[in-house]
Amino acid sequence: MKIFVAIPFFVMLLTVSCVAQETKGAAEAAKSGFEFLKQFEGTWNVEAKESDSEKVSHNVVMTSRAIGSQWVVSKQVGKIGPMNFEALQTVGYDAEKELYFGSWVDSSSNYTWKLSGSVDETGTKLTLGSKGPDWNDATKKRKYRDIYEFKSETEIASVSQMMGDDGQWETFMTSKFVKQETPLTFPTKGTVTPFLMFVGKADAAIEFYKTVFPDLKVVSMNKYKAGESGKEGTVQLATIEIAGQKVMCIDSPPVHDFDFTPSFSFFVECESLEGLKKKFELLSRDGKVMMPVNNYGFSEQFGWTSDKFGVSWQLNLNSK
Repeated sequence: MKIFVAIPFFVMLLTVSCVAQETKGAAEAAKSGFEFLKQFEGTWNVEAKESDSEKVSHNVVMTSRAIGSQWVVSKQVGKIGPMNFEALQTVGYDAEKELYFGSWVDSSSNYTWKLSGSVDETGTKLTLGSKGPDWNDATKKRKYRDIYEFKSETEIASVSQMMGDDGQWETFMTSKFVKQETPLTFPTKGTVTPFLMFVGKADAAIEFYKTVFPDLKVVSMNKYKAGESGKEGTVQLATIEIAGQKVMCIDSPPVHDFDFTPSFSFFVECESLEGLKKKFELLSRDGKVMMPVNNYGFSEQFGWTSDKFGVSWQLNLNSK
């Protein structure tokens, strides 16, 4: 009887463990897929040319934004030749199917395009395919696809193709997306905002803090371009938001001999001991621990550390 009970119990535990690991893996995959789509965020100037012409036939502005943690919605407004044009595209990611999917509608027709596709092995090209009306014969349908290549943070190249009668893909349009510059964004008048000055490491620090605080939001980001006062590619001004607290970050153009000090810290009130320990482990890695996580009498658990960039963090848990 004991063996009969023990074996199913072990199998049950193993099954629960496997399901938990699969769920965690699916969640991580979904986050990775969504992070790729977030590259679309922003406002883009789009110029398109038909394959048999060097003349720009489409001039539109595309504005893209994330909705929740799965969707990116893009709206295009402009002209196709002399005709006013408007389109709306939604793209999401299905982690279980490892598939990008979505829809496209525009003002030139009443057809809803259903999209699906994937990212190539280089991690830079997204292909979205669909079936739609044949331009030459409305009673037939053809396969179409758009291939988006993310060349940099500010440039996307795309190719629009349809499948010919011979089964080969034929390019009928090429497009170039150039991201509009974001104006420097300063806090609202009458507010107080922490301000962190790095030397060439602001971008790396922000990416690092994303791993510690998954809900961190980059509100705005401006980088120096060639010929400006700071080193090209470093952060001119960025605003991030952590747990509702906005923080400004820059890279200092001149190299200075002072750094951050533990006399100024971010105080983080954690929701659980597990969360506190995880954040502390990440923040203290390659940093300097002042007070390891422990009960010091003034709260349930507390830890104080500087991270690898020198920024000081006090993590606290008080369940009362």
